[in-house]
This record gives sequence, structure tokens and C-alpha cells, in this order.
Amino acid sequence: MADALGLHIKQLFKHCELVSIWGNTLYDQTVVMKSFDGLMHHLGDMMVGCENEEVLALLKQLEGLVRSTATWYSDKYVDAFPGTRVNDVLSFVLRAKMDKMIVIYDKLCNIRYGPYNSDVVEEEAVVGFDNEVGILLDQLTATFIKQFQIISITGMAGLGKTTLARTLYNHELVKYMFDFQAWTSVSQVYQTKDLLLDILIFFIDVPTDDLYKMSEHELGEKLYRKLKGRKYLVVFDDIWDFRVWDNLRMYFPDDKTGSRVIFTSQETDVILHVKSARHAHVLRLRTEVESWSIFQKKIFRMGLCPHELEESGRAINRKCEGLPLAIVIAAGLLKKNLSITWWEQIAASLRSFMVSDPKQYIDSLALSYNHLPPHLRQCFLFFGAFPENYEVPVTKLIWLWIAQGFVHETRSRMLEDVAWDFLDDLISRGLLMTPRIKADGQVKTCRIHDLLHDFCLRKAEEENFLSNNYRYGMVSSVHCFPLELGKFLQEGVSFHIDTYKFLKVMDMESILISLFPSDVVQMVDLRYLAIQAGDGSPPASISNLVNLQTLIISSRKNIVVPKTIWNMVNLRHLYIKSGENLMEEPSVVQVTGKDGCPCPSTLASLQTLSQVSPKSCHNIFSKTPNLRKLGFYGPLVSRPGDLKFPDLGSLVRLQKLKLLNTFSHPKARRSWNPIEFPGNLKKLTLLNTGMDWEEMRTFACLPNLEILKLKYLACMGERWETGDAEFARLKVLKLHDLDIKQWDCYGNPFPRLQHLVVQRCVKLQSVPMALGKILTLEVIEVNGCSNSAYTSAVKIQKEQENEGNFFLKVHGKENNNEMKLIRGLKAIVSEPGPVILRKPLKRVSEPGPEAEEKKPEGKRCHEQHSIADFGDAKLPLKRII
Repeated sequence: MADALGLHIKQLFKHCELVSIWGNTLYDQTVVMKSFDGLMHHLGDMMVGCENEEVLALLKQLEGLVRSTATWYSDKYVDAFPGTRVNDVLSFVLRAKMDKMIVIYDKLCNIRYGPYNSDVVEEEAVVGFDNEVGILLDQLTATFIKQFQIISITGMAGLGKTTLARTLYNHELVKYMFDFQAWTSVSQVYQTKDLLLDILIFFIDVPTDDLYKMSEHELGEKLYRKLKGRKYLVVFDDIWDFRVWDNLRMYFPDDKTGSRVIFTSQETDVILHVKSARHAHVLRLRTEVESWSIFQKKIFRMGLCPHELEESGRAINRKCEGLPLAIVIAAGLLKKNLSITWWEQIAASLRSFMVSDPKQYIDSLALSYNHLPPHLRQCFLFFGAFPENYEVPVTKLIWLWIAQGFVHETRSRMLEDVAWDFLDDLISRGLLMTPRIKADGQVKTCRIHDLLHDFCLRKAEEENFLSNNYRYGMVSSVHCFPLELGKFLQEGVSFHIDTYKFLKVMDMESILISLFPSDVVQMVDLRYLAIQAGDGSPPASISNLVNLQTLIISSRKNIVVPKTIWNMVNLRHLYIKSGENLMEEPSVVQVTGKDGCPCPSTLASLQTLSQVSPKSCHNIFSKTPNLRKLGFYGPLVSRPGDLKFPDLGSLVRLQKLKLLNTFSHPKARRSWNPIEFPGNLKKLTLLNTGMDWEEMRTFACLPNLEILKLKYLACMGERWETGDAEFARLKVLKLHDLDIKQWDCYGNPFPRLQHLVVQRCVKLQSVPMALGKILTLEVIEVNGCSNSAYTSAVKIQKEQENEGNFFLKVHGKENNNEMKLIRGLKAIVSEPGPVILRKPLKRVSEPGPEAEEKKPEGKRCHEQHSIADFGDAKLPLKRII
């Protein structure tokens, strides 16, 4: 049957070629129309019985033919009936093609990759929802429906609405179909301006202060212009009020491009009030079979429950009543203790999660909470200080836990390491979700489910965990911050320090003030201080904050850190976000304290120092022996052209290093010596250092280097040669905006590489084929490079598939920003048809540099209870090593 279709297509090619050259009569048009009618008849027959790949190859060939004919008719016969008929045929062909693509993709995914897994509940939540995924995916990608549509997902809390929406959002077919995607979480407390910012941030590489100063209407108009003419998908997660969409609808153009919006909501009535919304897709509870499958996968590595535990396990599973969140939480209780006695005890004490009022089953979560060790309870309850659905940057969370006194140092381990263990424990118990993971597999952000957030607030109130001494409110985008104090600082008005003297955490980085607030230095109990100021240079009296552990300063001017900083012996993290910042060296004569004794000038606790000028750091590293993260920002090249920076040999514990050079010299001389780089270095980022590729061998010898990022002229030259056994432990390699043209690999370099990212290396001709032989390689990303570079990556994947390796994923975009590869979808090559004279199809202009996608770590902020927003996502300079 496919042979008959192929023959029909060839005949149609000949008809169209003749008509496009000579066709001026109705007879010629009628011949083509009869051919198309016959073609549609064959299409209908062949959709059943033929191999999917064979059909798709023919459909791809046919699509180009029909598009050409449609363009020719629209140009020559604007009002003629055949043009309309051809467009009907095109819609039919595109729909058939997409149906086959979905079938092939799903088939290959089931064989090759298994279910999607990006956070704690993702894999389990889609069990039993295969049909729902298919239906919603069809609604999203149906090319014959050009009108703007809203697709809604509703159901009770804990059913997996957000997970299902995220699965659709991350689906490779969806990424292929839409020009632009964005995601925003709404929740019960929201601001329209913050929602607009959340969406716009996906368009902009580096947000500027001007963006946050825009009014709500200005932001809306900017969004409208960005979306105009594009095919976009925007997800509004957790909507409680239909007026959210009423306020935003005007900023979402309907250009008949097939754009879609997804709503998730617990309230079906909300969806009913929204115009343009399709019938709500209501999620159901899982069946007992589906629930048991989730339960087993969550606890046992092989997904099979031992016979001796099955009876009590099934009893516990039944009490979860098919609610995925309940299953995950119950599994978290059980997985650390597989004794029969413990399981029977849980089965007897666990109440049903399903009661007459769905919100009452939050009380059943108390069982999981009560079995937490005391040190984890306060860490868990602390999530109640953040807004609902807030993704907390893990680095921020750990620093705050330490500042609040939740983590205690042991003899052999640092506070930060202990805090990481706490985090891993909460994740393994199913209490935290991890929506974003770094390339090296480390957690980047975390959050808790809405139900658990409600539980945290209730339990924190019962135990008086979150202070209610102040009235909290919204100050700009700041959350968890006393409203009165925010106004005082923003307006430069003095305040009664006694009211806030016991404050441990002051996070006001999202409030722009003119100067570093002098009154703050009297809050001697402060352990965490983050500010944003026009001039953020701290006064010498900053040393009064003897308990301060974390100091974060964002400033529009370069900062000078006073020498009194060396008296702050408890300081663990000094993180400066501005330009080239100077750090004064300690005095030769030691400063004396209030008791008359000399103060030490060594910051033995300091672990993070970023970002400081290299020229101010020549003699200070002997006084910071325990640095783990270090970031330089400033001239690494001297006027004569010598590339230098301070000797790092004394920093034996240094694990992460970032070098950002601000002074380029066309004839810079380099003098790199491996001994200058600590052997424990695990992550290295270079930017604008202008090194020769040959000098990379210095870093290739580092014994523990796992992550290497080379950005914007970090290395210069057209050729990079990597040899046998170089970069022995490297797991992640990122090449960004480099002028490399040829990359050759000899022997077996990068033997442990897992993730390769190549971005904006427009001269690079190809990715080395030798990389395909690396057994550990899982992902190759190629974006904004030459078509040949992208094609070479695809070729590597094909070769590996031929050798039986179906684990390597290749994804990205060619230089024309058109996604050509669908993960798991084998490339299908069809024979080219005859050349047809036609005008090129009109295309939407390519987006500019600011249209690059970048998801911020933080989100907008709401009413709060104990701390304030980290705010690092809302500033143009946000470099965390």
C-alpha cells in the first residue's frame, strides 16, 4: 500500500511541476485537484497496515510538495477555489504526519528511555496516566487547529496535576512544535506584574533593572510584542481565581499559529469562567493496581515487594486511596526500615488519606512528620517561611538553615556538608521535590507540595516555630520580611533597632536602597544578611556583626570591603554581586577587640569568596585556608600582557574556581603552572581568559576536575587537540561562544564524561566522533552551532544505536533555530523529489539575543513569615560559583 502511495506522489510531483511552469488554465488546476483527491484516498487507506517509519518518510516528502503547491496557488490565484482545496489537503497531511510522529516517538520511548523522571514524584505520578498524556499531547500538537486554545487540568490536591503538566511541557514533541515555552506558578496569593515577569524572563538572557521597574501594562505590552506571530505554549500552574486570566488575556495574541495555554487548578469552577478554555480534563485517583505499582517502585530498586511484606504493604497502599502524593509520603516512611514489625506498625497507625473533606487528610501527613528525627523537623517546617510553590535555590536554603541554627558542626564534617545530608534525607523520604537538576546531577532547586506547605504552616503555628512578632507583607518582590522594616530601609528612615535586635536573617536583596544601611550593623545577632544598594560598600563598623555567617551584597557600583572584615571570624560566605570589587588586606598591626585582646586576622571559617578583583588578593589566601569556592572578577592580564593571578597553592580545600577576565590584550603572554591549581579542584569556569588551546593541558592534568566550563573566548585558536587519558575524571564539559573550528580527539580522552554542551561555537565544524566511544556519555547538547556540528552529533548517536547503545541522547538546534532532532526518534531520510519552481515560504523572523531561554532560580515573592527572598534571579549580576 505504501508502494502505491509512493507512485501516486511521484505522479503528483510531475503534475505540480508542469502546472507551476505552464499552468494557466482551469484544466491544469483540475488535474492537480484530482491527483490530490486520489492522494487523500490513499492516505486514508495506508494509515493502517503500513510501517510507521515508512509512512512518515512519505508524509515528510509529501508535506513539502503540498506546501509548494499551496504557495504557488496563493500567489497566482488568490481567490481561486483550488488554492483553498490545496490548503485543506495540507492540513490533512500535517495531521497525519503528526499522528505518525507521536506513535513512533511513544514506541521508541517505551523501548529506549522509559518514563520521564525529573523530580521525586514525576515517574510515579504518570503511572496510569498514559491515556491522559496521549490525549493532552494530541490537543497541544494538533496542527489542524490554528485557533488559540486553553487546555485545563483539574483535580484534587496530590493527584499530579503539576507533574502531568510538566511532563507535557518537557515532552520533546512539544519542544519541537512550539517556538516559545514559559511556565509560571500562580497560587492563591499572586500579583499580575510578577506573573508577567515570570513569563518574560524566558525571553531574556540577563534581566536588567529596567525590566523590574516597568509597570504592569508596560510588561504586558512587551510580552505581547514578544509573542506576536509566534507559536507559544505558556503554563499557568495552580490557578485559584479566574480573574488571573481576565487580567492577562489581552497580552496573549491569537495569530492563528496554534498557540496553547495550559491551566492547572483544584477548582473546576475556575476553568468554567474562563473563555477559550476547552472542557476541563479532570484527573482521577489511581486504581489499586496502579497505586501498587507506584508503591513498589518508590521503595524497592527492582520494583518488587518481598512476599513477607506484601500483606502489610498492600494494606498501607489501600489507605492511600490512589492518591500519588500519599503513596510517595507513605513510601518515604517505609523505605528506611524494611522489617515486618515496622510495616505492620505503620499499617495499623496510618489513617486513610481520603476523608469527606479532602483538606482534612492533611492531618494524616502528621504520621510522616512525627517519625522525622528532631533535626529534620525544623528543616522541614522552615519551608513554611516560603510562598506556596516557591522553588528554593539549594545553596540559599543550606545557608539559611545554618543561619537559623538547624545544623551543627561535627568534628570531621563542615556545616554545609551536614546540611546537604539533611537535604538528601528529606528528598529520599518523599517530602521534597526537585524540579531542577544540574548537569552533574546535583540538585539545583527544591520545593514542597501544596499540601505539605499547608501542613508546615499549621504545624509551625502549633509549635510557635515561625515568629508572629511582626506584621508581614509584600514589599516589592520580597517575601518573609517585616513590612515596617522594609519601608524604613527603602525610604532611608531610622528605625527602632530594639524592635529587630534579635533578628537572625535579613534578606532584603530585592529591595533597592541607596546606601548600605548603617543601622543594620547594630543587629548583632544577624547571621545572614543580603542587601541590594546603589552603593553597597559596607562601613568599617560591619565588624560589629560578630555572629554574621553569610554576607551577600548586590550593588551598582564597585565595592570596597573594609579591612575590618578580617575581624568577623564567623563569616562563612562573602558573596558580592557587582563589578570589580576590592578587598582590603588586614593591617600589619592586629586590631584589638573591646576586651583589649588582639583580634585574629584569619578567616578560618570562610568557604565562599566571590566576586573579587585579583589585584586585591595577592596576600590574603594564606589567611583563608578553608576556601571551597572562589570567584575572580577583574583584570587577569596586566598592561604588558602577562596573564597572572594570585597563587592558589595554599588553598588545598578549594573545589570550585571561576576566573572572569575584564582586560583583554591582543598579545598576552601566559605563564600557567599546574602547581598553582589545587589538586582538589572539582569545578573550573573560565571566561575571556584568551588562553591558547595548548595551555588546556594544564587543566587536563588536574586529578579531581569534574566540571569544566569554557565561556566567551576563554580559549582562542582554531584547533583543539585532546589526547589519551586527559581530563581523567571530567564529567561535564561546556564550550560556549568560542572561536574553535576543529576539535580532534586522539586515544581515549574524557573517559568519564557524562554531559557535553556546545553552544554558540559557530565555527566548529564537527563534534569528534571519538566521543561516541565514551561508555559513560549520556547527553550531547548542540545549540547555535553550524549545521555540520549538529549533524555530527546526530551521527554519533546513530553509530551508537547501531552498536546497541540506546542510552546516548542528542538534542539541540541547528543554526537556523529549527529543532531537527526529536529525542528517541530515528532520523528518516527520504529520496528528494523533483525541483519545483516556487517562492520561499515566509518565516517568522529569528529572535534576537535576548530571546534566549533562561529559567531563574527564584520566583516572585508573596506574604511571608520569617525571612526574605534571596532575589538572585532578579538581578543582572548573579554569579554563584
